[in-house]
Amino acid sequence: MSKFIKIVALAVIGLIVFSGKIYAKYTYYFEETIAEFSRDNDQPICQVSYSTEEQTNQNVTVTIVANKEIEQVSGFQLLEDQKTLTKVVTQNESKTIIIRDISGNCTTVEYGVDNIDKEPPQIIGCENGRTYKAPLILDYSDNDEIEKIEINQYEDKLVLACQGVYYDCAQYYGTGKTKSEITLQIKANPQNAKKYKYYANNQLYATSTEKEYQFAGLKAGTEYLLKVQALDNLGNILDESEITTKTSYYGSIDSQKTENQFQATFYDMESSTTKIKYAIWNVFNEKKVIWKEAEIVDKKAQIDFSQFNLTNYPNYMIHAYLYDEDDEILDIVEFSIDFATEYEEPKSKEENFYEIKKSGKYEIKVVDFAGNETIYNIKVE
Repeated sequence: MSKFIKIVALAVIGLIVFSGKIYAKYTYYFEETIAEFSRDNDQPICQVSYSTEEQTNQNVTVTIVANKEIEQVSGFQLLEDQKTLTKVVTQNESKTIIIRDISGNCTTVEYGVDNIDKEPPQIIGCENGRTYKAPLILDYSDNDEIEKIEINQYEDKLVLACQGVYYDCAQYYGTGKTKSEITLQIKANPQNAKKYKYYANNQLYATSTEKEYQFAGLKAGTEYLLKVQALDNLGNILDESEITTKTSYYGSIDSQKTENQFQATFYDMESSTTKIKYAIWNVFNEKKVIWKEAEIVDKKAQIDFSQFNLTNYPNYMIHAYLYDEDDEILDIVEFSIDFATEYEEPKSKEENFYEIKKSGKYEIKVVDFAGNETIYNIKVE
């Protein structure tokens, strides 16, 4: 750094006469800086950031922030602080630019945007608005990756189903019977339905775009009237439907495995329960349903698996009826048992493969990870 200084001497003399001699009383000096010069040889340091680095179908804003004032760069906007550059990128690009500060020092900055995807996925095997014969086999593709596939059957009315409801016991209860955690599913809906309101005994539990909802906090052994309203984009009710069910009394089941047996301990069941009648099948849908009976002593029952090959099919579902000593059914329970420590699940079909077997009207919706979606409405006869 260089500095030029101008010194101005101004003598203001007050005269004092002493012993015949004259003396100056005061003298003043003024110093003034007229110029300072410095030389900046440091390159600007720049940080690059992006409005999002996730897959998106929207534009991405590139922001470059320097540690000191810089000059304008073509294609970018220089903000008021003279240190920040921004650019809205509409399609993927990677470039190198030169950034120069006000002293003329330069630095090279690279930026790259590769997460913009504005191309919708493709539905292969049908065309929008057409009618087809069942079964209809569909496939899907995308330039990147598909996040979600929905095959929604729609009708003029809302159709509900309650997962795990045992309607074959309606003669005992007058209603279907479920576990305490009730999952309600929408099997079909009006075509323009966009969201759903879920009620239990006229209490609103949720408003959701999902076609499945699990009610939490329901009381055991209690009858519930479940209701769903289908709404359009404006919130108008297109249709509503109800289903009646009753939760189970049991709260949980503990287990202890042996070679061919499973000891089940039931909690929160009615004290008069004395026996269990049960059927078993494996989770891979092997058709083996063999009804057996066992006593319940101190809330415990022995489930026999001797008729099954536990090595080939280690996972099983138990469907059980709980009875009192007068052979009156008190409760219905369903639970799973896993005899395996390690096993391989059977290979599933291709993820994007789907077969429509039933006739009806369908909305096919495919969404990729960037948020692009393709929706077809077709009819299958």
